[in-house]
Amino acid sequence: MGSVAADPPRGRAAELGRLRELVSHLAAREVASLHRFTLLGWAWPLVRQLAQLAVLVVAFSHVLHLGVPHYTLFVFSGLIAWSWFSSGVVNGSSALLDRRHLVFQPGFPVLALPLVAVAVPLIDLLLALPLLFAMLAADTGLHWSLLFLPVLAAVQLTLMAGIAWFASAAAVYLRDVRHIATVGVTMLFYFTPVFYDLHRLPGRFHTLLRINPLTTIVDGYHSVVIGGTLPAPGWLAGVALLSVAVAAAGLAFFKRVSPGFVDEL
Repeated sequence: MGSVAADPPRGRAAELGRLRELVSHLAAREVASLHRFTLLGWAWPLVRQLAQLAVLVVAFSHVLHLGVPHYTLFVFSGLIAWSWFSSGVVNGSSALLDRRHLVFQPGFPVLALPLVAVAVPLIDLLLALPLLFAMLAADTGLHWSLLFLPVLAAVQLTLMAGIAWFASAAAVYLRDVRHIATVGVTMLFYFTPVFYDLHRLPGRFHTLLRINPLTTIVDGYHSVVIGGTLPAPGWLAGVALLSVAVAAAGLAFFKRVSPGFVDEL
């Protein structure tokens, strides 16, 4: 009896393991393909982030001084989190459209494709972390709170997976979705404290900005990297629960409409 009861969990664990291996394999292939025949190769994502960092630092620490201490570190720690989110959501919205040849393969787990779109820019974040840590060590020193970064990344990954599942499935039936995602992410950037400090704004704006879950996540990156402290537990717990709910809803919607993918594509 005990072995029969234990079979389903083992089966689910094996299925999740195969899904994780598939996502890792496809993400590695896509990253290699993206950087093939380029001079800088894997350095290009970091170059793009550093270019945006330079523009923001010049604009808001020299032209319009915001008065944020360690501003370069502040922006860079928020920018790597934001770049992962924006790239993952925009690419995730077109994951099925861009890889329709895989959707047509019988038995292929199509729910992995939005996860691949989310995983590829995560690799860019991981490549940027050593530079961030080196800059931090040269400036304020490394903090024990950096050990909390995987928790923030896990919350962000869960949120992004849910959004990518929902957006990619919806885009099969309404091709405007990927354009909506691009416009939405562009607007959301200015409502996320990437280049400005949430705690320096008047209190009446805090609740409005906290409606955006990326506010809590990016503010958490700032806290653990610059402040050497953990994020506010109440806000982070709320965003974590929201992320799980978004992931569950996105996955349920994806599975419900997936039988029509082949016909629509």
